[in-house]
Amino acid sequence: MSNFKTIIDLFGLTPEEAASYLKAEPSDIIRWCETADSPPLDVWRQLVKLFDTIRFAAEEAAKAADLDRMEATDLNRIAMTLPEQDGALEGPRRAITAMAVTSLARVFV
Repeated sequence: MSNFKTIIDLFGLTPEEAASYLKAEPSDIIRWCETADSPPLDVWRQLVKLFDTIRFAAEEAAKAADLDRMEATDLNRIAMTLPEQDGALEGPRRAITAMAVTSLARVFV
C-alpha cells in the first residue's frame, strides 16, 4: 500500500471523492494508491490543506465541548459540534469527529 493510499484512507475518501477533491482523474487516484507512482506536488499540497482543515476543525470542536458536564462514559456518544464547511465530505467529517473525541479523551486518561 502506498503512503498516498494511507492518507486517502485516513481521510475516509473514496477514490471518486479523492479525484473530485484533488481535481484528478479517478484512474490517477487508483494508480497512486496501488503503485509506487507519486502524485504531483500540487496534489500533496491539497492533501496538506485538507489535513490542516481537519486538524484545526477537530481542535475547535474539542474546545467547544462542555467539559464541566462531561464524564468519560460520555465519550462514545457525545455529539460533536463541527464547524460549518461548505461541501464537506463525509470522510473528513468523520476524521474531525474522531480527532476531537480523542482529544477530549485525554482529559480522562
